Amino acid sequence: MRMIEQGLQEHGNTISTLGEIIHNPQAVERLRERGIHPVSSLDDVEEDTTLVIRAHGVHPEIIKEAKKRGIKLLDATCPFVLKSQYYVRRLFESSFHVIIIGDSNHPEVRSLSGHAGGRALIINNVDEAERVEAMERAGLVIQTTFSEEKAKEIINVLRGKIQELKVYDTICQATVLRREATLELAERVDLMLVVGGRESSNTRRLYRMCLDKGIPAKFVERAEEIEPEWFRGCRRIGLATGTSTPDWVIDEVLERLDVLSRDEKGSAE
Repeated sequence: MRMIEQGLQEHGNTISTLGEIIHNPQAVERLRERGIHPVSSLDDVEEDTTLVIRAHGVHPEIIKEAKKRGIKLLDATCPFVLKSQYYVRRLFESSFHVIIIGDSNHPEVRSLSGHAGGRALIINNVDEAERVEAMERAGLVIQTTFSEEKAKEIINVLRGKIQELKVYDTICQATVLRREATLELAERVDLMLVVGGRESSNTRRLYRMCLDKGIPAKFVERAEEIEPEWFRGCRRIGLATGTSTPDWVIDEVLERLDVLSRDEKGSAE
């Protein structure tokens, strides 16, 4: 988002993003209000427009084609994703089978697969790992927002099927720490409120983790979705947010909670 702000200053309102820049509808809408629109392909990019490559990265052929067409690029690919792309390319060029642990529909996974010539094997769960045929050697990377526990289970299965398996743990540690902090907080409250875009995989995982632990939780994208009746009988509320949740959304949620808290005290008095 900071790179886009800088791009606006340098290029004016001539910026498009290839897909939604992050999985947060409020942030995307704010950009749209400033004239920054997502496009679905290079064919939709207007002349003299700077194209932003989103944090998930893209297929390398898209970068190559954009440069061929003379489209100015602003590459906002997450540094952790760039590292994963590097590992995939190195494995592919060394004639290793490339395995990606993650969701095949996630844009990050699709971009990673592109760096293996589109021939990467994508595995999302243990059942899929069990169906993998035996092979001599392979290397794997992990979607940055994937569950650490699930990834370990999948890797354990693959080790029994692949003679030489190179594992690059590319899970984002900031995401891991956020999950650990969320569970630690959840144990001390009556209800967890998880705030973020519903298309954000790491935010959905925070919410799912709370439910799986038997902790009451609500998932909201914006402050106005919060209902007062959720908090009846609750003394402590925990708040967790996805990595793509903007600060101003969090501030609005906190303000809403503060208003509800004061209203509750007033009605009690």
